[in-house]
Amino acid sequence: MMKKKEKKKLKKKDKIRVPGAVKNQADIQDLKQKIKRLEAELKHCENTIEALRHQVKDNKTEKSKKRKPGNSAVKSLRAQQSNTVAVAQRNAWKRHRYLRDRYDFHLENSHDKPSARDLADKDLRQEYGEEAGFSKQELEHILS
Repeated sequence: MMKKKEKKKLKKKDKIRVPGAVKNQADIQDLKQKIKRLEAELKHCENTIEALRHQVKDNKTEKSKKRKPGNSAVKSLRAQQSNTVAVAQRNAWKRHRYLRDRYDFHLENSHDKPSARDLADKDLRQEYGEEAGFSKQELEHILS
């Protein structure tokens, strides 16, 4: 059997030693203080970074809110574009397609052609306003 001293020596050999390990309490306290100081410095740096991010974000929103030169010209151009021929034609085709769909719907629901035209025109006027409606002759021509 092995003696106690020999067992202790074997246990010590199995342990891994960290190079540069601190052995006395004074050095341990110094390291703990250094860790606390570095953590405080890190927290201060993180707070500074966060404040700078907020400043950048605020500057971006302020720049977008500021009036750009020529902004009124852009608005007037957009207003003109909404009244262009292409937009008017597109809107007319939308109304025409809606009228045709409603006419087909009323025909499928066993209405005769004149009443289906009138009901489709009524639906069109409800959807797009009174000025979007058609006369009986126009309806007959469009939906024939």
